[in-house]
Amino acid sequence: MALPDVKQMSTEDLDALRDAIALERAKREPPIPMEQPKTMEAALDPRWYLSSVDSNSILQLRHPGHGWVGYVLPPASRTQLLSFLLQQALQPPVRPDAAQPVVSAGGGTIH
Repeated sequence: MALPDVKQMSTEDLDALRDAIALERAKREPPIPMEQPKTMEAALDPRWYLSSVDSNSILQLRHPGHGWVGYVLPPASRTQLLSFLLQQALQPPVRPDAAQPVVSAGGGTIH
């Protein structure tokens, strides 16, 4: 199969091709695995937008190559995400030169 010469395509044509490929891929078997990949590329500090529709939250994240990708988060998923983000936000930042904590069998109280 010959692939199109994407270097000759306009940004509008690239966007249309990207969207068509994503829609077609979603219909194909096998589906994209639900398990988190071991490695991945990630956009650093992406723009995001959050809104509400009924009891759901709409989360949109901007990827430099994929454009704006939207997700509908029902209340239970939104609660899990909020809990995880809050837990991470309350953790002290890890300094690269800091000594690693000593792991013990317990006996202390965590507040």
